[in-house]
Amino acid sequence: MNFSKSSKQGTTMRLSRIVKRLVSPENNTSSEFLAWRKQFFAERIQLIAWTIWAVLILVTILNFTVVIPSLDATGDPKLMFNAARSQSYLESVVIQLICFSLGLVICRSRWGYQNPVRCFLILNALVILPTQINSLWQGKISLDSSLWLIYYSLQAFIVPVHWRLHLLCQITPLVYVLIAFLCGLRDPNFDLLANYLMTGVYTIVLCAIADSGAFLFERSRKREMELRQQLRAFIHAVSHDLRNPVLGAVMTLKSFLKPSESMATIPQELLEQMIASGERQVALINTLLETHATELQGIIIHPQPIVLHELVEDILKDFQPFFQQERTIVKNIIPHDLPIIHIDPLQFRRVYENLISNALKYNRTGLQITLAAETFESKRQPKKLLSKSKNSEIITWMRCTVSDNGIGIPHAQCDCLFDLYSRGRDQRRSLSLGLGLYMCRQIISAHGGEIGVISSPEKGSTFWFTVPIVKNHK
Repeated sequence: MNFSKSSKQGTTMRLSRIVKRLVSPENNTSSEFLAWRKQFFAERIQLIAWTIWAVLILVTILNFTVVIPSLDATGDPKLMFNAARSQSYLESVVIQLICFSLGLVICRSRWGYQNPVRCFLILNALVILPTQINSLWQGKISLDSSLWLIYYSLQAFIVPVHWRLHLLCQITPLVYVLIAFLCGLRDPNFDLLANYLMTGVYTIVLCAIADSGAFLFERSRKREMELRQQLRAFIHAVSHDLRNPVLGAVMTLKSFLKPSESMATIPQELLEQMIASGERQVALINTLLETHATELQGIIIHPQPIVLHELVEDILKDFQPFFQQERTIVKNIIPHDLPIIHIDPLQFRRVYENLISNALKYNRTGLQITLAAETFESKRQPKKLLSKSKNSEIITWMRCTVSDNGIGIPHAQCDCLFDLYSRGRDQRRSLSLGLGLYMCRQIISAHGGEIGVISSPEKGSTFWFTVPIVKNHK
């Protein structure tokens, strides 16, 4: 007896967890999107209630004025509405009208507007369940497919959000009817087993289409709001990073103003700082313009046969003053005997420079940076061919890595680190505004490869990118 109770309690708890998971919002959903969805949901539920109530009135009038008289005129006992059938239909209509009216009142109430999810579930229960309960009381089931198809279509069309709620509301009556059917209950309007099967298939297909539409709309709307939020943060960051240096320069120059006509003398060191600040602003503006141009026409590359080890050594020489200043240990373990790759050396240099600069910028002094590369075989074809020759055969890839033993990157940021407007690990220290890594991805994609990062907090980071090696290059 105790085992039976514990089993029932376990089943109830599992079902409640499933329902809670379907109803509760996703963990990675922004608060702005949740607020919009709640307001949109509350407004559209009232429209559903009004629409389904109007449809019920219209269908009832048509049935009493057109459908039922037409069936009675056939003289077929199976089609005619006798007294018992008419009474049953009238009871069903009265119950539906009462329940729909109650649902409309709840949806229009203040409580319904403040609790749209609960209101939605109650409205579904008032629309679907009363007919089933009335049929169960009479020892049968009611496959009212027309009501289900109309209602679920209206749901998807009017409220194309919260697809999990749609799914929950659709599964409940279907599971109930299936259990009742297995228990021996039947719908008197269905004579053949094929009728049950086809009705179930039609309903499931319609529900799948409705849920897919709600899912796609909600995902696109969510993505749109995320991009809008990123754009607002980007515009704020641009104005902040451009305003502060200009404001500092203006205040410095004002401090040297003298009321008399005598010449003002500015120290050499201060002039150098102002020039460096201006150059950083120009570089930032150029990066913004380049990013915009890349979005419009893409990156144009000019591939050349390059020895990767020599290219990386040349890049590291330019960084030597920064390595000494930050006491950084650099290891270049790229083999000398790697195959020659056909890449754009200028663009490839930008990728390495950006990754090395980020490692220096976002980590503590005494960092260790390791640069490596290896080849591997893969059947995956690159997105773009570096040669227009039909004889080019791309079967080998080169995987390049830039690793450090720094502070690492949270896993949640790794997925969006290369997106446009992403500002990296420390937004307050980022002057590049996340455009650098975005440009890296564009450059590697133009070469036909991919780029990514493997990292976790306090365990360092490994940025990797792949490029195809062109064999039989002619």
